[in-house]
Amino acid sequence: MLVLRDYQRSALDALYEYWGAGGGNGLIVLPTGAGKALVIAKMIEELLQGYPDMRVFNVTHSATLVQQNYDEFIGLSPFAPAGIYSASLNRRDHHAQILFAGIQSVWNKLDVTGVPDLVIVDEAHAISRNSDTLYGKFFKAIRDYNKDRGDPDASRFCGLTATDYRLDSGRMTEGDDRLFDDVVYEIGLTDLIEAGYLTRLESVKTTAKINLKGIGTRLGDYITGQMSDAAELVIDAGIAEDMVSSENCNAALFFCASQANAIHIRDAIRAHGRSCEAVISENSDDAERIFADFKAGNIWAIVSVNMIYTGANFPRVDFISLYFGTKSAGKLVQALGRGTRNYPGKEFCLVADHGKNLSYHGPIDQIRPKDPTSGDGEQPKKICPIECTDVDGRTGCGEMVPISLMKCHCCGYVFPPSTEEKITVSSDTTPVLSKSLDMWRTVTRRSFAEHPGKEGADGNKKPDSVKTTFMVGMLAVNNWLCPGHTGFAKHKADRFWRDHGGQVPFPANAQEWLLRQLELNDTSEIELEYNGKYANARAYKTGTEATQSDEYYVPETRYAPAKVEAWTNVLDGDEIPF
Repeated sequence: MLVLRDYQRSALDALYEYWGAGGGNGLIVLPTGAGKALVIAKMIEELLQGYPDMRVFNVTHSATLVQQNYDEFIGLSPFAPAGIYSASLNRRDHHAQILFAGIQSVWNKLDVTGVPDLVIVDEAHAISRNSDTLYGKFFKAIRDYNKDRGDPDASRFCGLTATDYRLDSGRMTEGDDRLFDDVVYEIGLTDLIEAGYLTRLESVKTTAKINLKGIGTRLGDYITGQMSDAAELVIDAGIAEDMVSSENCNAALFFCASQANAIHIRDAIRAHGRSCEAVISENSDDAERIFADFKAGNIWAIVSVNMIYTGANFPRVDFISLYFGTKSAGKLVQALGRGTRNYPGKEFCLVADHGKNLSYHGPIDQIRPKDPTSGDGEQPKKICPIECTDVDGRTGCGEMVPISLMKCHCCGYVFPPSTEEKITVSSDTTPVLSKSLDMWRTVTRRSFAEHPGKEGADGNKKPDSVKTTFMVGMLAVNNWLCPGHTGFAKHKADRFWRDHGGQVPFPANAQEWLLRQLELNDTSEIELEYNGKYANARAYKTGTEATQSDEYYVPETRYAPAKVEAWTNVLDGDEIPF
C-alpha cells in the first residue's frame, strides 16, 4: 500500500477538513518536485472510495502534464474508469468518469464531456486574471450550466501549484474575480530542502549581465523583443562563464527570451564542446525525442523559451542559467524549480542569473507578492558611487539614496540621468534561497557614519547610532550599532567593538565611536541573511585573530578603571543574550 509523505497526507487532510467545514474552492501550494501528481492521484482515489459516482476532471495547460498525471493515477488505480481528452495526445475519451484533459481541448466541449462534480487544476498559477482566456471561459461555462439547473455551486474547484500567485498578477485567492477562496495548505521550499525531500539551489557569480537600461514594460513584464536584443549582447561572454561554473555539473537547462536567443545559446555551448539542443516552436514536434535523450544523459543541456517552465521533470539537472529578466515572480520560481528535484549523488543545483532576476525579486523562498490594491511600500534605493565623479567632479560617498532622488542628500553627488532600472542588490551576490548553507561573503570596504536618533513617542530624542556599511562587491549591507543606548543594543555594539580589537572603555556614544574608529581591525567577512531582497549581516569575521583572554589592555586615558571593570563584567556574564 502506498504511504504518502507526511506533508502530502497533511495537504489532503487539510483540503477534506476545509470542505467538511463548508469551505469553497481550495488551493494547495506545494513546491516543484514535491509530488503534486501523486497528491492528485491519491485525492481522486480517496474521493472515489467515498463517492463512487463522482465525476472528476483534472485539467492543466500542458499535454506533458496531462500524460504524467494520467500515468500517475493509473499506476495507483489501474482499473479506475479514467481517460484522456487532449488533441495533442490524440485522445478524446469524453465519456470517462475521471478525465485528464488539456484546457486547450476541453474548454468548449462541455456539451460532449458533460459537467464534472469536481475540477482539479494542476499548475493553477497559469490561470490568468483575464476572464476571456480559455480557463475563464471554461469555468464560466460550468457555472452557467449549473445555474440553469438551479444549483450554481454544484461543481467544486481545487487547485495545486508551486506559487499561489499568477504569472501575470497577484495572489490567486485575492480579488473579486478569484477562482480559489483560500489556501488550505502550504509548505515552503526550504522546509522540504531541510527535510531532504528536495535539493538546495546555490547562486554562482556572474559578470555578464543583461543591461536593463531602456527595456520597456508591457502587460506587467519586460517587452520580449527588447529583452531578446539586450540578451544577445551578453550570450557569448555569459556562456563562457557558464562553461567554467558548470564544469562538474551533469545536466543543464538554459532559459531565454526568444528563439533567436535559444539558437545563439545552443551554438555557443556547442562551440565549447558540449552537447545542447534548443527546444523551440520550430522543432516542437521533436521535443519528446530531445527530452528523452536529455533524461538518458545523451544531451548535456537544453535551451528553450517557454517550453520547459512547467511539466518538465528532469531530476538530473544541477545547473540552470537565466538569459532573461522578468518582473513575474511566478515565472522565476517556476524556472528555478526545475533544479530542485533529488537525484542520486546530486548535492545542489547551481544557478547563474544573467538577467538580474534575483536582484529584483530577492531569494525565491521569500517572494511575497503585494496586494494589487496596496502601495509600493519602501522605495527602492541606489548606491551613491565612490568609484566615479559627477558632472561637477564630486566623488560619491557610498550612501544608500532613494531611487527617485537625482542628488545625494549626504554629499551632494549628482546622479546622471538614466532610465535603467536600479536595484539595491546585484545579481552575483543575491542568493537563490534565504537559507543558503554558505552565506559568508568577503568584505571589500567598511565605513561608519553617524545616524541621528529619531524622536520617540514621549517626545524625547533617542541617542544617535552608528550606521555601519559593509561593501560586498557592489552590494551595500547596512547594520546599525548603538553605543549610546542601553540593554541589548548596547551589548551588541560593545561586542562588535571588542571583537574588532577596540580598546576599553567602550565608546559611550556615536560621536566617540567615530573619533576612535581607527582602533578597530578590519572586518574580513560577513554572513548574510536576507529579508526579502535586502541583506543584513548576521555575523562577522575580523581581519586578525580575536583575543581569547579575559585580560583587556587599558591604555592611559581619561576614563576611570572602575568604568572599565564594569563593562568587562557586563560582557563576560552568563546572561549576555548572544
